Amino acid sequence: MGKVNSLLKKYLEEQIGLEENLFKVIEQQIAEIDDTEFADAKRLLTETKQVLERHYVPLNKALDQLEKDADIAIRNAADNNGHNGHNGHNPDSSFIQNKKRRLISRLLRDNYSALNLVTMGNTLLYTTALALGCQEVASIALKHLENLAPLVVKIGELLPDVATRELRSESAEVDLAIAQLALKNTQAVWRTLS
Repeated sequence: MGKVNSLLKKYLEEQIGLEENLFKVIEQQIAEIDDTEFADAKRLLTETKQVLERHYVPLNKALDQLEKDADIAIRNAADNNGHNGHNGHNPDSSFIQNKKRRLISRLLRDNYSALNLVTMGNTLLYTTALALGCQEVASIALKHLENLAPLVVKIGELLPDVATRELRSESAEVDLAIAQLALKNTQAVWRTLS
């Protein structure tokens, strides 16, 4: 059971790291967005930040419980193999670049990608916990997936509008109705896959 618990613990640590890193990036981005011109993008990022913030306690609580259970098992088995506790939940997060962005559309694109990675992490964590009979962690992962999936969709829907508005600010010749056409056609591509 030790290998099983360490696998679940590893996935849980990775998920915490992904969500914490994305939270920090989004927090910085919110501070950089103009309230007047891109209030809708700022609201969506704020909503995403709040969802990630709500995830912090249950994920860390589940990790602490797994570590506590592992410590008890180690003591009971008198097996002292050098248990390495979590070290700040800091997995490789090179997928998130923490540099300032000028275009809100690029910022939304990058957050869309990062949120997809986070949702897939929740899918992996949910499946693993479910398969290992850890219902508490499975429930947390599924709830977090339910919280994040709509945000991915909202970002995808907002992106064409923001990109068009950015272009319009540089050239008066850009028709803002293009955003609706772009949204309609890109959504149609995804619908053909189902």
